[in-house]
Amino acid sequence: MSGKRILIIGPNWLGDLVFLTPAIRAIRRAFPDGFIAVQVPIRGADLLKGHPHLDEVIPFEESRGLRGFLKWCAWAGSLRKRRFDAVFLFHRSFTRAAAAWLAGIPTRIGYRTWKRSGLLTQGVDAPPPDSVHKAVWFLKMLEGAGIPSDGFRYEVGLLAEDRQMAGDLLKNWGARSEDRLVALHPGANWRLKRWPAGNFARLADALAARYRARVIFIGEGGDLPLVERIAREMQTRPWIATGKTTFRQLGALLAQTRLLISNDSGPLHLGMAVGTPVIALFGPTDPKLTGPLNGVEGATLFGSIGCPVPCYQLRCPVNLCMHQITVDQVLRAAATYLQ
Repeated sequence: MSGKRILIIGPNWLGDLVFLTPAIRAIRRAFPDGFIAVQVPIRGADLLKGHPHLDEVIPFEESRGLRGFLKWCAWAGSLRKRRFDAVFLFHRSFTRAAAAWLAGIPTRIGYRTWKRSGLLTQGVDAPPPDSVHKAVWFLKMLEGAGIPSDGFRYEVGLLAEDRQMAGDLLKNWGARSEDRLVALHPGANWRLKRWPAGNFARLADALAARYRARVIFIGEGGDLPLVERIAREMQTRPWIATGKTTFRQLGALLAQTRLLISNDSGPLHLGMAVGTPVIALFGPTDPKLTGPLNGVEGATLFGSIGCPVPCYQLRCPVNLCMHQITVDQVLRAAATYLQ
């Protein structure tokens, strides 16, 4: 397919898009002269802007139900005009496969399901559920299509403007080159994945007292009330970047920090992508599926005593798994990077 036009249809979540980047690199290595575009939800388009192995990022506004189906049909019409030669369907949606078929893309590659097998020209058998890390799951689809990978290294294209934004934030806070910068992310896409707020407050004070660390809280705008509550419980004063950056700008900021301590979330995976050592806090989700892979600097702390985890529960009256990770455990893990 040298010189061909190739479309990648990506997953929805920002963390999953980070996991997709080794597969994007593998496709580029297989087709170095091809035109490669990726279609992602609007919230993911910013992350992949400037990615070194992509020629175009196509944002798509997602909708549910009949409205969403009609949007995909309309999108199929626009795809037909673009004359793509092949599409890699990393999302297991029937609707996306149907849109690629309606668009007349001649080669359609994806994991085989009973609903969409007839829409694929090259169906690949998926690994058993919850058997491999999500990044490996993407790469195994390519492997089934005859495309080898060169490893699991994540990549994010940080632009000069992103680095400038991060530098301006640090300058405004009065950061110095010798400061030990530690980023904390107390948010997550559901409550039970969050380490207790009081623990983050005690951890931040201990990091400042023991290692003279300058603590930076990060996250999206919706995390700001949580971060402000944590800051009120602290004895020291943190720097707050929560809600002040795009996801890619956050990557540029994390690249300046010595350590990231985070719940299982998109910023955790972004930190790994920019090479920041991470301490990952896991409870109801499985670090074997979404945690740091071999070769990533840092540690994974997994609350798993006295409760059947991973459970992926959205409601739990105890949340024992996250409560049993102690501040002292995190401090011991952080010592390697801050002493």
